[in-house]
Amino acid sequence: MATINPLITAPFDHNTDFTELADNCERFCEAMLCEEDPTMKIALCGRLAACLALLKPTLHEPIPRDLEAYLTVDSLPLHQPEFAPESDALCGYCEAIARLLISNTLAPDTACTMSDLLAELTSYFAERLKAPRWLATDAGVEWIN
Repeated sequence: MATINPLITAPFDHNTDFTELADNCERFCEAMLCEEDPTMKIALCGRLAACLALLKPTLHEPIPRDLEAYLTVDSLPLHQPEFAPESDALCGYCEAIARLLISNTLAPDTACTMSDLLAELTSYFAERLKAPRWLATDAGVEWIN
């Protein structure tokens, strides 16, 4: 008998705070990457979509007072979130979205969103490819990290 991933029944609703919803989104994606059963992948993706649907309308709302302390630090963190995939992965993302759009199987609003994402990713990809890699100094040419 197949094992049901406990994330499928993890409770959340419109009262769940955005930090918990964000954690859920990460958990759903991580589980989808590890899942081999196609039906379970779709179920996890559905849970992700539900979480994102709850998050979207809250993105421009003020931070609730009860979360201010949680989001306040005494010193800047050493790590800041950033999106920095390798060029080959980024190219793969762009290709996959282009193929998805070519298939013409998406709802019009989803196709529009995917086109916007493709434009953003492609622009980022092109900028990364064309970015300077070396710096000319008095001591010679140095690699830019």
